Amino acid sequence: MPSGEERRASDSFDKLCQDLNLDPETGAEAWGSFQRIGSTYTLEGETLHWLACALYVACRKSITPTVGKGTMEGNGVSLTRILRSSKLSLIQFFSKMKKWTDMANLSQDFRKRVEQLERNFEVSTVIFRKFEPIFLDMFQNRHQDPPRLQRSRKQRRLPCSVRDAFSFCWTLFVYIKGKRFCFYSPLISSVGFLLRSCITATPSEIK
Repeated sequence: MPSGEERRASDSFDKLCQDLNLDPETGAEAWGSFQRIGSTYTLEGETLHWLACALYVACRKSITPTVGKGTMEGNGVSLTRILRSSKLSLIQFFSKMKKWTDMANLSQDFRKRVEQLERNFEVSTVIFRKFEPIFLDMFQNRHQDPPRLQRSRKQRRLPCSVRDAFSFCWTLFVYIKGKRFCFYSPLISSVGFLLRSCITATPSEIK
């Protein structure tokens, strides 16, 4: 990599690490990996996106001490934060990571984790597309909520809107699905569980 490009990459990487409040050890691991791969392969596209891949791998490989002298895999920096700071979509991330895992010669265990994450995303995407028509069939249209008026602190909180219920049902479903089902849970079972979440969690005034 020419010196000018490396300097720009270093500046972008420093800013990314600052945005993520990354620890020096993980940052050094990610930068070293980026330099090694960049010296062997041509990294086409946005440099920041490749830096995000290097950071993701370094963050997942790190070990963090916990209370009680235990340890936790990873350093607490989520994939969501990495993607947001690097302006990288999840679909772009999976495409880049497939190439990065090959170039970095990552372990089969790490590759399986990334593939598992991608499959989970694909299933969730299909379920979300089914969620809105199910919700609209059962409840009011969330796009037809009346505008909310400003209220003083002494006034009672306004009733739950349809938009609030839509967001709450989906968030509840994602949370409980992560606790109850593995990544390979059948799509039909997930949709059925989503339907039960809508029925049991939505306030009666919008049904």
